[in-house]
Amino acid sequence: NDLARRAARDPSTLSLSEWETWYCTAYVSSIAYQIEETMTNVDASAVRQVADTEGEILGKTQLIMTVVAVFAMVAASLGIANLVTASVMERSKEVGLMKALGARNKNVVATILTETFVVALIGGVLGFFAGVGLAQIVGHLVFGSGITIRPMLIPVMILIIFVTVIIGCLPSMRYLLKLKPAQVLHGR
Repeated sequence: NDLARRAARDPSTLSLSEWETWYCTAYVSSIAYQIEETMTNVDASAVRQVADTEGEILGKTQLIMTVVAVFAMVAASLGIANLVTASVMERSKEVGLMKALGARNKNVVATILTETFVVALIGGVLGFFAGVGLAQIVGHLVFGSGITIRPMLIPVMILIIFVTVIIGCLPSMRYLLKLKPAQVLHGR
C-alpha cells in the first residue's frame, strides 16, 4: 500500500503514528529495516519480484475462490428450488387441505419457509465447519500455514444462506400461491 511504498523510499519521512504502524506491521520493507537495525554490517533488501509474484498468485487464487463461491451459491439455489418444489408437490394435498380449512397463503408459505430454514441452518452449520476444515487442509498443503477465520465471516455466511434459501424457495412459493384447494383435493 501507499504507506509501505513511502516507507521503503525513506522511513524518516513518516509521521510518528505512520512509522509505528509501518514498523509494527509485517511489511517487507519494515522487516528489512529491522534486520538492518539488529545486525551490524548487513544490507537487507527485499526481493520484490518474489513478493509481487506471491501477491499476484494470491489475488488470482482469491478470484478463483470467489467465482467458485458464486457458482456454488447458484447451484445451491437451484438445488433448494428443486427440493422444495418437489416437497411442495408431494404435499400438495396437505397444503390444499390446510387452505380448505382456512389457512391463508402467508401461513402456508411461513410453514414451508420455516421447515426449509431449519434444514438450511443445520446444513449451513455443518457446511461452515466442513469448509473451515477444508480451508485449513488447503492452507497447510498449499501455503504451509493455517487459515485465520475472521469473526465477521459468521454473520456474512448467515446472510448468504438466508438469501440463497429465499431465492431457492421462490419457484415453490409461486406454486403454493397458485394452488387451488378444490382442484388438489379432487385429484386434478
